[in-house]
Amino acid sequence: MAMTVSECEKMIDVCKKNKVKLSLGYMMRYHAYHKKIKEIVDSGVLGRLVMCRAQLSCWYPPIEGAWRQDPKSGGGGSLIDMGSHCIDLLELICGKVSEVSCFTNTIAHKYPVEDTAIMLVKFNNGSIGVVDTCFSVPDASSKNVLEIYGSKGSILARGTIGQMPTGETVTYLEKGSKGYNSQQQRTESVEEKIELKPVNMYQAEIEHFSECIENNKNPIISGEEGLRNLKICLSAYESAKTGKTVKL
Repeated sequence: MAMTVSECEKMIDVCKKNKVKLSLGYMMRYHAYHKKIKEIVDSGVLGRLVMCRAQLSCWYPPIEGAWRQDPKSGGGGSLIDMGSHCIDLLELICGKVSEVSCFTNTIAHKYPVEDTAIMLVKFNNGSIGVVDTCFSVPDASSKNVLEIYGSKGSILARGTIGQMPTGETVTYLEKGSKGYNSQQQRTESVEEKIELKPVNMYQAEIEHFSECIENNKNPIISGEEGLRNLKICLSAYESAKTGKTVKL
C-alpha cells in the first residue's frame, strides 16, 4: 500500500475526510478458484484448519532502473513485492495472522534487496502458514501453489497464484474412517477436481470498485486491511533482521 505505516495512515485519513473510496489492488481475491476455496473452507468440510502455504516465485535478474530491486523505491525485494499478495490471500481464507517469523537472503542475484524469502505465520485460530516468495527460482520451476490442510481434508491449487486467471484445484476429503492400526489411520479419501470458468481478476477488481463508487458501497479490501498487510510485511523484515518471532 505504501512504504511506511504513517503513509498508510495518512492515505486512510485523507480519503475519509474527503469521503472517497479507498481500496487495494490485491487482485488474487477475485480469482475464481480462490473464491471457491474460501467458500469450501468456510463451509467447514475441511474440519479444523491445520496448515496452509502460498508460493509466488519467479526469475527476476538484475535490471538497471528496476524499482523492485531498489530498497529506497520498493521497500524490499521478493517478500514485500509478492509476499504481500500471498499474505492477503491467506488471511482471506485462513483468518488473521498473530505472529510472524521470517528468513530472507540474496542468493542468486546481486542487488541490495532479498531475492529469497520464507515467512512462517501463526493465525489466531492456531493454524500455521508458510509463504515462500523468491526472485531466484526459474519461472518454469515455480508452480505457484496454494495449499490448505485441515483435519478432514485438503485443497491443493496449482498455478492459481499470480496474474493469470487459470490454474487447477483439487480437493481431497476424508469421507469416513475404518479405524486405526499400529501404522496408520485408514480412511476413505475422495479426490475431486474443481472446474470453473476463468475470471479476469483485474477486470473484476475494477468492476467491483466502480460499483462501490456508483452505489456507495464499501470495497471488499479496505485501506485498514492494506495497513495491516504492510504491518505484517514489516514485522517479517524485523524478524529476519533480529532472528526473533514478532507478534502482531
